[in-house]
Amino acid sequence: MKLAVIGSPIKHSLSPKIHSYFGDSLGLEIQYEAIEVNRDKFKESVIKLFESGYVGLNVTLPLKDLAYSISQNKTKLSQETKTANTLWMKENKIHCDSTDGPGLIGDFKRKNISLKGLNIALIGAGGSARAIAPSLLKENPRRIILINRTKSKAEDLRNNLREGKEKVSIFNNTQEQEVSPEIIINSSSAGIKGEDLVLPNNLFNKTKISYDLSYSLVETPFNLLAKEKGVPTIYDGKGMLLEQAALSFRLWTEREPSIPTEEEIFI
Repeated sequence: MKLAVIGSPIKHSLSPKIHSYFGDSLGLEIQYEAIEVNRDKFKESVIKLFESGYVGLNVTLPLKDLAYSISQNKTKLSQETKTANTLWMKENKIHCDSTDGPGLIGDFKRKNISLKGLNIALIGAGGSARAIAPSLLKENPRRIILINRTKSKAEDLRNNLREGKEKVSIFNNTQEQEVSPEIIINSSSAGIKGEDLVLPNNLFNKTKISYDLSYSLVETPFNLLAKEKGVPTIYDGKGMLLEQAALSFRLWTEREPSIPTEEEIFI
């Protein structure tokens, strides 16, 4: 079975290692590659891959919006987020789903973290934030504090939510917080890109958990900042990567893979 992850850049991706593990654990012969695909040739590249025998594709930055737009059959969650990270061909139509949000919630549950009744700060309002916001709201938090440099972009995200938008408050990245969040989730790529992480001074005052959607074999710039601010529990996105990968794998194979611990597969 031929599978791949596409994006740009893509060499750093851990997805081939994860899906090879899934295939081996189920006795399935899996060929999973990381393939560089740019935005200007996205649609033709996807069609060529499916025509050459690829069964499923994971899609990463900066292509998730394009994956959504070219798909002819979209799941409900993908329609809500206007993004897709999983593609497959069925009955000569491109199908898409977004497994990022459920993957994040799956990782929280695996770590025995309940979001119910908590104040959650979500940093960033781009595609990654759109992909997870509906799933966060389904966990019934008290409030989501959406922090973004550009207010209009944050307002667009909130306005496009089908449910729970009344729980979303918008702040720019320098505004002092009226309520300190217990959990902070970073969806911004500023730190990874080497840009300054400008955040409200009192953001970390009562934070118990920081979670960076980015992942690295060393600590991410955001999580280094969280550690400096005294946040006791710090995670990056490797657990979410495992969970969303398992959901994609199930869509393609109709098999339930065993999910390893982060230590088992990343060390």
